[in-house]
Amino acid sequence: MVLWFIYFILALITSVLCYLTNWLVVLFANENGELPGPLKLWQTWDNSCDCSDSVEVAPEFLRYDWGRHYREYRGTDEYLWSVNRERWYVECTDSNFTVKELLQRYACRVLWLMRNNAYGWAFYMLGLNVSPCLEVTQSENTTFVKEVYGQGLWGAWMYKNTAPIFQVGKYILHWNNLLGWKIDTSATVDTRAMVAIRIAFYIETEE
Repeated sequence: MVLWFIYFILALITSVLCYLTNWLVVLFANENGELPGPLKLWQTWDNSCDCSDSVEVAPEFLRYDWGRHYREYRGTDEYLWSVNRERWYVECTDSNFTVKELLQRYACRVLWLMRNNAYGWAFYMLGLNVSPCLEVTQSENTTFVKEVYGQGLWGAWMYKNTAPIFQVGKYILHWNNLLGWKIDTSATVDTRAMVAIRIAFYIETEE
C-alpha cells in the first residue's frame, strides 16, 4: 500500500506532464506511429499511436481511411517478452497521405494519447511484475486482488468497483474505480501490471 501511494503521486505528476506535452510529442512518431527512445513513455505500451482504435474513437470529422494506409498485427519485443506481454503493432503500407489526412492523423494521435494519458509511464516506470499467485475476492460489482507472495506494504494489489450509487428515473450512476495495479488475474506466469489510479463514474441507462 505504501508503494502505491508513492507511485500515485508520481503518476499524477507524469499525467500532468503528458497532458501538457502530448500534442508536441506525437510530432516525433515515425510512419508506424512509434515514438523513439524515452518518448515511448508517452505512448500506450500495447499499441501504436496510429492503431485502428485511434481512428475509431475519434470524432467522425477526424477519421481518415486508416485501412488504406495501415495493417495491424500482434507481436512482442525483447522487454515485453521478458514480462510475458504482447502488443499491437502497425505497419504503414501506403505513405501517400493527403494534407487533410496528415492533419487528421495528427489529431487522432493526440486524442489517442490524451485518452490513454501517461500509459507508458504507468507501465514501464510505475508498473510491477506480478506473480500468478493471487488471492481474488469477487462480488457482483467489486473485485479485490492481492499478490500472495507480495503481501504487506510493498505488494501488488488491485481494487475494482463498478457498484451503483443511486438512480434517477432510468439513469443509474455507478462508480468506475480501478486502483492499485491493473493485474491480469488469468495469467499463469509472471506478468507486468501498470499502476492504476482511476476514480471516476459512469451512467447506465436502465432498459
